[in-house]
Amino acid sequence: MGEFRGAMPMLSVLQQGHDYSTGDELNIDGPHTPPGQVQNGDQYVQTAPQGVWQFKPKASPLRISAGVVGLVLSVVGILFSGILLFGRNGGSSTPLNGWMILFVIVGSIGSLVTGIVILAKQRKRGGATPWLVLSFAALVVVACLSFMATRDIGLPGAPPMIMPFALATAVLAGLVILMEKLRR
Repeated sequence: MGEFRGAMPMLSVLQQGHDYSTGDELNIDGPHTPPGQVQNGDQYVQTAPQGVWQFKPKASPLRISAGVVGLVLSVVGILFSGILLFGRNGGSSTPLNGWMILFVIVGSIGSLVTGIVILAKQRKRGGATPWLVLSFAALVVVACLSFMATRDIGLPGAPPMIMPFALATAVLAGLVILMEKLRR
C-alpha cells in the first residue's frame, strides 16, 4: 500500500473522469473549473464576480465646485440668518422679511445637505442633486434680491455678501446640468 496523503483534492477527482457523488462518468475535454474560480495548481482560487467591477469615470470638476461653493453658501447663509433672527437690530418685522429669512434658512440648509451629497457622490452622473443645488441657490438669490429691493433690513451689507455665493452656486449647478445633458 502507498502512503496516505489525506483527502483527495477536487481536481484529482475531476481528472479521473468519475464523479463519486453521483456515480456518473464525466466527459471532460480539459481541466474543469467551477464558475467564478481559477485553477492555481491543485487548488481553486475565488475570483471577483464578473460584471460587478466597473470602471468609474473621473469626477467632474464642475460638480465638485458646485458642492464646495454650495457648502460655503450654506455656512454664510446660516450665519446671516442667525444674526437676523437673534440680533437686536434685525430690521422691521414685516411678513416679507419673515418669509425672506425663511427662504435664506431653507436655501442654506438645503445647500448644506445637497453640497454634502454632491461631494459624496462625485462620480455619479445624472440624478436630481444638481437640480436641487440649483433650486436652493435660486431660493437664496430670490431672498437676497428681495432684501436688497426693500432696504428694510437690519444688516444692509449681508445680502450683497451672500449674493455672489448664491449666484456662483446656481451658475455652477446649471453648468453641471448642461454638461450632463450634452453627454447623453
